[in-house]
Amino acid sequence: LAFISWDGLYRAVGEVGRDMEIPRYCDACFTGEYPIPLTDREADRGPRQLSLLEEG
Repeated sequence: LAFISWDGLYRAVGEVGRDMEIPRYCDACFTGEYPIPLTDREADRGPRQLSLLEEG
C-alpha cells in the first residue's frame, strides 16, 4: 500500500505542486481544508427540527 503526496497529486495532473494559499483544485476530501465552514459538523448543536407539538 502506498500513498501519493498532495504535491505528487498536483504534479500528476501537470501542476508544479500544491499552492497552500490558493489550491487550484478542490482537494478538501484529501486535506480536510474546506474553503467554508462545515455547518453540519459544528459541535454542540442540538436538533434543528422544530417540535411539532404545541406548547401551552
